[in-house]
This record gives sequence, structure tokens and C-alpha cells, in this order.
Amino acid sequence: MAASEKLVGNYRLFHLIRAGSVYEIWTVRSISENTPYAMKWLPPGNKYTRHTVADLKHEHIVGLGIDHPSIIKTYSFNTTSNGAYLLLELYKVPNLKQHINAGYRKLHPQVKEIVINAATGLTHLHESGWIHRDVKPDNFLLGEDAAIKLIDFNLSRKKMGALAKLFRARARVQGTYSYMSPEQIRGQVIGVRSDIYGLGCVIHELISGKPPFTANSPAELLQRHLRTKPRPLTVTDKNVKPEFAAYVQRLMAKDPNDRPASMKDVQMEIRGQKLFYNSPKVLNNNSGEEGED
Repeated sequence: MAASEKLVGNYRLFHLIRAGSVYEIWTVRSISENTPYAMKWLPPGNKYTRHTVADLKHEHIVGLGIDHPSIIKTYSFNTTSNGAYLLLELYKVPNLKQHINAGYRKLHPQVKEIVINAATGLTHLHESGWIHRDVKPDNFLLGEDAAIKLIDFNLSRKKMGALAKLFRARARVQGTYSYMSPEQIRGQVIGVRSDIYGLGCVIHELISGKPPFTANSPAELLQRHLRTKPRPLTVTDKNVKPEFAAYVQRLMAKDPNDRPASMKDVQMEIRGQKLFYNSPKVLNNNSGEEGED
């Protein structure tokens, strides 16, 4: 059966957006209407387990209670004879990682707005009682005019109160190694400052084109998060203001208490800072040469 003829519940699959190791993201339409949606689909097969279905349902629980322009809208979850699915807003644009790989300097004229919008979405998530726990360029969709949509709440967990923190067991280490905070690597309590660390890693990559740390093995990479200071952005790009470079270093401080207290603070601080000595030029998408501002 052709993909365009395949039905999952009441939705017809039209276009494969991305195929991951477990889930597939499709553009779909209901058999009774023409509105397009995005579907995160867990097909039948060896990846369809009690745990993967529960993770998809968890994403639904997190997303359903959140309504913000900088966060992807979540509509429904269902299990069917043809797999389980999560129905989402369709925002058919590349993610930040794809933009960076296509030419990170093209993002520099908008990088301040991109970071503010990313921080705004994370602020709302935190104020809704959740920690994202997987902040990375892949989980921000970037549209026109620096519009951002935060996605993927698979690892998101409720913010913990003081009593819960006191009696909790050591957590299973989860996340993406290039963006994990030291406390996340150690299985310690994860709070908003862990997401702030992840955003610091994202900013570093937006400016330099690379994550703050690279290594020859996963174990070495995690050790660098634990023990190595990231290279200052002023070394990577002489146009970066030292005050901004120092602030990004603070976002990635090893001790969470040395980072800003909230994502709202980050949002406001970045808004008030000048990031570059000279405003970056708009790059021509075809030639890669500088164009007019």
C-alpha cells in the first residue's frame, strides 16, 4: 500500500517529514477534512512496546496543557490497529540544527531574536510546571522572522518541590550528550537551570557553528561537560562582544547555582545585551556572499 493510501486512525499519511529510530513524523489529513496536521507515529513492529507507547502518551500529557506561540500545539493521542500516534500542529520548517548545518553565519543577523523566542517558549514551559530536559537545536523549529516552535516533550518532567528533591532516588541519565548539564549527567535533581545550560550550548552552536564540546567517545564528551570550560565565543568570532560571551559562559557554568535563576531572567538579559560589535550582514542564500542589511 502506498504511503498516501495508508490510514492511521482517521488520518491519511501524505508526506514523511522525518524518520527517527523509533517514531516517524508525517504530514497527515483527516478523512473528513482538509486541514493538514503533523503526526508523530509509532508504527506496529518491534519498536511498538509498552514503554514507547507510554512515552508518546506522556508527550501528549505535557503538550496538551500548554498553549503558547513559541511551543508546538498538541491535539490528540490515540492507539489504533495501525500503531499509536500523537497529532500535532503542522509547522513545516527546518529545525535549528538543519539551519546551522546549512550555514550558521546566515543566522547571525537574527540570532538575538531566535534566542529570545527560544527562551520565551522555555519560560512558558517552566511556568507551566515542566522541565524540558532535552534542550538542543534539533528541538526548535525555526520559521520566518525568527519565529520558534519548541518541540519534543519525551523527556520532560514535572518540576520538583523541595521535599520531593530530598527523598528522590538517583535518576536515570537521559538526554543528548552534546547538550547535557553536569547535574543531568550525574543523575542529580534536574531543574530549570539544567534547561538554561542546554540553551547556553545552543547559543554557543548558533554563534560558532559547533556545540561547546566535541570528543572521540561518549564518555569523553560527558567528562568535558563535567570538567572542561567551553571555548569563549570571542575566540571563535572576534565580532562577539566580551560581555555576551561571558554571559553565555555563565549559562554553561558547571555549578547550577552559578547560572541565572530562571529562563525569564535569561530572556530579559539577552534582550538588553548587544551581541556583536558590528551588526552581522545578511548573507545571500544562493552565493553565501554578504548582501545588504
